[in-house]
Amino acid sequence: MFGTIGQRELADCRVAILGLGGIGSLVAEYLARLGVGHFCLVDDDLVEGSNLSRIVGASMLDARKKASKVSVAKRMILKANGRAKIQLITDDIAKESVARKLTSCDYLFLAADSMRARLVFNALVHQYLIPGVQLGSKIRSDPQGALIDVMSANRPVRPGHGCLWCNQLIDANALAKEAKTDDERKAQAYGVEESNPSVISLNAISAAHAVNDFLLDYLSLRAEPDLLHYEEFHFLNRTRRLVQPRKDAECPECSDLGHRYARGDSVALPCIEG
Repeated sequence: MFGTIGQRELADCRVAILGLGGIGSLVAEYLARLGVGHFCLVDDDLVEGSNLSRIVGASMLDARKKASKVSVAKRMILKANGRAKIQLITDDIAKESVARKLTSCDYLFLAADSMRARLVFNALVHQYLIPGVQLGSKIRSDPQGALIDVMSANRPVRPGHGCLWCNQLIDANALAKEAKTDDERKAQAYGVEESNPSVISLNAISAAHAVNDFLLDYLSLRAEPDLLHYEEFHFLNRTRRLVQPRKDAECPECSDLGHRYARGDSVALPCIEG
């Protein structure tokens, strides 16, 4: 589809995957098998037994040894592409020292579920003009436990477009919820209080569409659309929904009138110290 020249472009490309859980592990494998040559993997979490239903490449031995999620992803990438160069960051993306390492990347995949990760990712896209995508799966149920929605999301974010702030995907109040325990945060991520949620197939939809978009756009295999759209898959009613993202003309993050857009190193990233 893209020949030797395209393969060379992928080998030179540097991507960052933020979060190497269920969706991130799939993204890592897809990109490795496509021939992407440079990876920056960011996750401070360790493999647990409850992760094995959704982290590609993880084993029971990894869970027993408390292996880092990034080390599992590295092992899987190298099995597919032994020439890949991989930087492992077992730390919080919200730290200044971590976020700064991402400014030289060509593309960002946000597969972490925290609001702080969304905040920093969104800033990197608009401040350093790095294209990216926010990925997720969600299960919602009513108080009686009946399913309301089962969905996957693929939300491209481009410099000046698709801003997570403009589209209320960064909730200032929800940032406080991240003081919860790990168990509460994990339950919150999928909307269910199951320790071993069956979401690998939902994650695969999100990851595959995001990687397809990366492939076609990075290699200029299709024209830039006039309008950017988020993509949502709702499986209970078998629908695919294209959502045109909102854009606030005075957004401090993505607009020409803001303090962040295209400012690079001249302004601080919204990080914690460290």
